[in-house]
Amino acid sequence: MAEKDILEKSYDKETEFFYKMNREIIERQRQVLDAKRAEQRAKALKEQHWMCCPKCGCGMEETQLCGIMVDRCNECGGIYFDQGELDLLLQSREPQGFLVSLKCWFK
Repeated sequence: MAEKDILEKSYDKETEFFYKMNREIIERQRQVLDAKRAEQRAKALKEQHWMCCPKCGCGMEETQLCGIMVDRCNECGGIYFDQGELDLLLQSREPQGFLVSLKCWFK
């Protein structure tokens, strides 16, 4: 009986070893899949809102304003700046040129 107990315990240890190993493999695969899903969700969200007007939701196009590329709504005419673009316009040497350009757009 002692040999039978030893064999059963060794099978239990072997079963436990493979159980732990499989659990670790499954957990690593789950982490990889979760990362891929999060990346896909972020990409889909970006595509859904890319170049859409925050005011009316219509499409926008990039146009040049005083040498700076700005986003302008095709529907409501709103002008939107990416980070740093407004600072570049405000630091320009000719602030009147900027205001004249804006005035021309709204005529």
